[in-house]
Amino acid sequence: MIRYLQGVCTAEEKSLFEAWLMASEENRKQFHETKVLWYASRIEFFGSREQLDKALATLNHNIERHPTRRGKTVYMQWMRYAAIFIGAAAIAWLFWIKNHHPVSTPAMITASVRHTDSSQLVVLSDGTRVWLNSNSRIIYPQQFSGDKRTVQLEGEAYFDVTHDQAHPFIIHTAAIDIKVLGTAFNVQAYAKENGVEAILVRGKIAITDSLGHDLAVIAPGQMAQYAKNKLTVTNVNPDQYTNWRYGNITLNGADLKTIANKLSELYQVQVAIDPSISDTTRYNFAFSKRKQVKEVMDMLYFIAPIQYQMKGKTMLITRQ
Repeated sequence: MIRYLQGVCTAEEKSLFEAWLMASEENRKQFHETKVLWYASRIEFFGSREQLDKALATLNHNIERHPTRRGKTVYMQWMRYAAIFIGAAAIAWLFWIKNHHPVSTPAMITASVRHTDSSQLVVLSDGTRVWLNSNSRIIYPQQFSGDKRTVQLEGEAYFDVTHDQAHPFIIHTAAIDIKVLGTAFNVQAYAKENGVEAILVRGKIAITDSLGHDLAVIAPGQMAQYAKNKLTVTNVNPDQYTNWRYGNITLNGADLKTIANKLSELYQVQVAIDPSISDTTRYNFAFSKRKQVKEVMDMLYFIAPIQYQMKGKTMLITRQ
């Protein structure tokens, strides 16, 4: 029935449907009711009165162009005009409601993860799965509506987006927007940091600035970094940036200060590095968030020329 209304039936389907339509009064009644609702539902696509008038004219034409078949009763003729009237009235009424009454705002939900908590899995109404990392939060509607699926992210999250060609998925961050159809990727957009990173695992994502200007479309295995109004795209190993979903931290090419800052953030400790340490070596350092900070420092002790001392919530790193 919907294929018939859309005008995409094959000749055989159309013949079978029209035979079904003429088989009984109940079938014809069901079709007219469906037709009214189907055309009325398309009101969301009408942005002006002219578009509405055009749609009404199309409705009238589609109904009137079918020739009267031999044996059709006067009652069925009346049903045709009743369908026109009801359809026009229903669409006009919905158009008036749409333009004179405010649309209710969907209920919004905020999910967040603090400090060293394990990553949290959030499932959205469309089936999209989102893993939140430490010190991160996402704001999303209880139920998606309209022609877009929009969420707001602060911090880091891994998205596995349910494919829906007709309803793009858009992530708002403080600096950029990320638009997807169905894909998996990681986004890092902490408020205290200067930039945003997006690492694509599969599919395709488009990146735009806050004004909607297109910046780039990246492919799997690429990372887009946006800082100081500039976007750079590089090739990376996505696994190194997404293992945090399983409670693992991976720092690639990180200096001692970067490692210390990450430990301070995760374990809520004050880390002080002795000024005499001028180690500029870059380390590939990985550990599990399930480990205690002392265990992690013992690991770092084996690869870096340092010593450390813990005093309550303060840690001092000195030369070995």
